[in-house]
Amino acid sequence: MQNMWDLLQNPLKILLIQEVGPSRGSASYLNIYFISKVFLSLFLFLLISISIASVFPLDTESEHWFTICWWKHLTGWDCPGCGLSRAVICFFRGDFSRSWNYHPFGIPISILGTVGFLIRLNFGKQVWGKILENHYVGFFSCIGIIGIFVWYCFKHFF
Repeated sequence: MQNMWDLLQNPLKILLIQEVGPSRGSASYLNIYFISKVFLSLFLFLLISISIASVFPLDTESEHWFTICWWKHLTGWDCPGCGLSRAVICFFRGDFSRSWNYHPFGIPISILGTVGFLIRLNFGKQVWGKILENHYVGFFSCIGIIGIFVWYCFKHFF
């Protein structure tokens, strides 16, 4: 069974490493074009995310705030994911302590979402598909979901 690095190794070699020539053997160096493309896409993603996050209001106590959460409508309690959107918005605003207060999983979800977007944009659909098919991704996704429910139980019952 191949691990995630083995699946990424060939596309990374194609994108990051160039062969110099047969006379000198296989010398490699980083492709400046690809690195600049990754940083440019990161910059644009963060610029757009921060711009959108600055527009959204977070005044949850106002009369204009609404929720579409079926869990909250049925039970009156916050759901396990309650506050995640506000936490992500605060993360992209740069207010990390408030993001943590809304939902502690907002920071890792924001970082993973940014990294996932950059991988999908810069490496393409095939590499993204191989990453999602990997068993480790499924395992750590399950661990994350279990962590959200454990945090929810501690928040409401302890």
